[in-house]
Amino acid sequence: MQDSQKKQITDIVNAFRLINKDIRESFKIMCDELESRKDFEPWKKDERGVKKAKKDYWDPEGFFYGSDNWYYLNCYGMLNKKVLGFTFVISINYDNKEDIEYSDFINQLDNSINKNTPMLCVYGIYEPIDIKKIKLTDEAGFQYVDGILRFSGACEYKNYEKEKIKYDEWIDMEVDYQDGNKIKNDYDGWYKRAKVKIKHITNISSKEEAHRIIDELIKCKI
Repeated sequence: MQDSQKKQITDIVNAFRLINKDIRESFKIMCDELESRKDFEPWKKDERGVKKAKKDYWDPEGFFYGSDNWYYLNCYGMLNKKVLGFTFVISINYDNKEDIEYSDFINQLDNSINKNTPMLCVYGIYEPIDIKKIKLTDEAGFQYVDGILRFSGACEYKNYEKEKIKYDEWIDMEVDYQDGNKIKNDYDGWYKRAKVKIKHITNISSKEEAHRIIDELIKCKI
């Protein structure tokens, strides 16, 4: 291997190290801001056996070692009987032949980003269908909150207009979770309404910006 190639490889590895450090620092700042707010009750890992909150959805070691393409970070909890929090969508297992809805979503949001590593912060508030049966992940580990935006799974919406998705704009949607007077199958742990915003992680680089985001999230009403 030539010296120029060696330098290029080491530069790439070092850049990855620094970027990951920045991601973790931004995530920690936002977690600290949210968890310091009065009346917010953070979820702990595997609480009630179904909620995974402050820890990763998927262990990032798999991402680093090349055995897995999923790298999510998240922080969620309860405030006034609503689910509140944010997800860092760093890397996903994107399949350009199958993930048509996700591809359309990203193209609408920002067609300049890489679909495999979107680097998105999705923060919002979610109104549960049943406060006693709230789930963050299903049995397979897929996220209900990400499903709201068609990151995974699918559900029916009353007022979701995908063509209006933009950075830093509230996306307000209601889920069509009832069949007559009954809750549809598998919807009992879901959310009847959600209100979220999307921001690129690289734009969260200061404590002041993290504070502004969390303050906006706490004040958001649905």
